[in-house]
Amino acid sequence: MGRAKEEMMRQEELEPMYEWIEDNYGEEAGEEGSETWDAAVQAYESYCENFQQQEEEWYRQDELEWYIYTQSQVGIFDAQMRSVLELLNVQASNETKFSLLVMLHSHAVAAVESYLASTFIHKVTNSDDLIRKLVETDPVFSKMKFTLQEIFEKQKSLKLTVATYLKDLIFHDLKKVKPMFKNVLECDFGDIAWLFEAVRVRHHCVHRAGMDKAGNRIDISIDSIKKLVNSSSLLVHEIEDKVSQTPESDSFLL
Repeated sequence: MGRAKEEMMRQEELEPMYEWIEDNYGEEAGEEGSETWDAAVQAYESYCENFQQQEEEWYRQDELEWYIYTQSQVGIFDAQMRSVLELLNVQASNETKFSLLVMLHSHAVAAVESYLASTFIHKVTNSDDLIRKLVETDPVFSKMKFTLQEIFEKQKSLKLTVATYLKDLIFHDLKKVKPMFKNVLECDFGDIAWLFEAVRVRHHCVHRAGMDKAGNRIDISIDSIKKLVNSSSLLVHEIEDKVSQTPESDSFLL
């Protein structure tokens, strides 16, 4: 690439900065390389950083509000499971088939995690009683201390506070999720050793493309995916039947 083209590309990349400095500083920015120009550039970089942070915060709040207000996700879960089963019928070479199975195993586990997260967040954040149960039984919330002023301030955004904590919780950490469902929603998963194992296998799928630490392919097959889908569907629908009976009482202000 010639220098002229490189310079042209550089100018195109810097064009937004030039326009911002022109709009905000005008002639006061001075010439490039001057102290005033460098100060204007620093101000532009600070503006970009703050804007990015605001965008991330807006996106995060939109996502949290989606969890809070979106109703049951069991329909989405069922559609995802149907897609997994349908994709098992794709004809491909052995190498490609193995890669597909790796992806389908990961997708099936992710679908369970998504259902657990969305269901728990929605049910808890829309019930005064369940928020109280979470606060009283969760080791993190139970240790939080607030002044009287902070209590009133926190109550205004309590849903987002709870949703933020729950969203940040790693929902495939079943050692945390299983007792939370039991203590707060009175929903016992029963024996889910198979799901613990599926999460362990998913780790190999995601981080080593289906290989274990020794570099050997994990034991995964069409039958194992079908079994995972069946077990996941049974668990999710048992949970849905249980939590759908939980009443909601929306009195907290967002």
